[in-house]
Amino acid sequence: MLTVLTVLRVLVLKVLKVPRVQSVSAVGTLTVLIALCLLSASPVSTVSTSTLSSVSTLSTLSTLSTGTVSTPGTVSTFGTSRFVQPAAARIATTAEALVASPVFFQGKQIVVRRETEPAGQLTRLVNTAKPVYVFWRESANVPGDAEIRGEFWDLGRLEKTDSRFANLDLQAVVDAASHGSWPAREQVFIITNASAAESPLPAEPTLRALALAPEKYIGKGVTVTGRFRGSNLFADLPTGAGTKGRWDFVLQSADAAIWVTGVRPRGKGFDLDVTSRIDAGRTLMVAGTLRRDGALPYVEATSVAEGKRSDETAVDVTLPPPPPELPPTVVFSAPTAGETDADLALPIRVQFSRDMDPKSFANRVHVEYTGTAAPNAPAIPPFTIRYVEGTRALEIKFAAPLDRFRSVKVELVEGIVSAIDNRPLAPWSFTFTTGS
Repeated sequence: MLTVLTVLRVLVLKVLKVPRVQSVSAVGTLTVLIALCLLSASPVSTVSTSTLSSVSTLSTLSTLSTGTVSTPGTVSTFGTSRFVQPAAARIATTAEALVASPVFFQGKQIVVRRETEPAGQLTRLVNTAKPVYVFWRESANVPGDAEIRGEFWDLGRLEKTDSRFANLDLQAVVDAASHGSWPAREQVFIITNASAAESPLPAEPTLRALALAPEKYIGKGVTVTGRFRGSNLFADLPTGAGTKGRWDFVLQSADAAIWVTGVRPRGKGFDLDVTSRIDAGRTLMVAGTLRRDGALPYVEATSVAEGKRSDETAVDVTLPPPPPELPPTVVFSAPTAGETDADLALPIRVQFSRDMDPKSFANRVHVEYTGTAAPNAPAIPPFTIRYVEGTRALEIKFAAPLDRFRSVKVELVEGIVSAIDNRPLAPWSFTFTTGS
């Protein structure tokens, strides 16, 4: 058992180690209240070790998510309030990194510096280990010394029927890159909704220049300024990247980031923890030599010091609008159009390219027999319809089997729309013949 004075001493020591917190989560606040209640409820002479354990949870304040904590300067000389920035909306990188880490970049806005070349009717980045095709947002005249900005996708991780890419000629990519077969993962890549902007490199290397064009600076001395991001705590760079040193950390500026190795992030008035988000966001200036390990560059540093945020140049990261969705279409039916031996008892299924509004099918699905029929031939039996969201399919189920050897016409009339944006389905019909 421990005395109350001992507990208070431990509590004070822990509080002194915790920076002033302006906003904490409800869980953290509740923990503090529980600890105080336990202290007040305990006898004056003793406090159980379980109570001390509850009090010790106060130390977790130092590891609260930086999304809800701001940490004004205390002991360090940084002095001003520091707010941890989220990962950039767009990522400045290289074509080599895209090909080497496609899972990390999948579906993200990226920017690279790389020339393009025609590939038949397509465009692709030059000199890449695996093909990277570019689909321009509009007709592009790519200037020299340009950045290419767009959305990166590993084609092998997409479904052939993905409606987001219905306006792109992906079959041309498949034919050119994998002989007409849908590629396996991590073999063929595309950059969609792309644009090009002339952007000469600065006279003095910046962190962003190192990330976009490391080949121009490899082996040279560089000095860059950026925000401290710990040991890639915010996933600014692909998982598994880095040089694996104990004190290695990521430095980030605008839409670019780079690994730093060789020095511990401490100096006059600061000592930063590479595993703690609460230290992230501080501005550092690093000097050293640019090296490259695989696809990603890093700075082999010789010195680190406090930096000034004013050294950072803002970069336009306005995202282009997403490609417009195409109207829904019918992609499959069972029976198929023109089939001559359709089962009499099975339901009819019609599948669509996009999610449909189930209510819009009401009174807009017509089924009838066509052609000549014997006298007293039965009419189409009553039927019900059901839309299955998981498969984007309409099911037409009859109350009795269809008549044998009859021509059946299924018609979807005007007024059926998609579920998301009410784009209309064009009127559609098909005919099949029942069997015996």
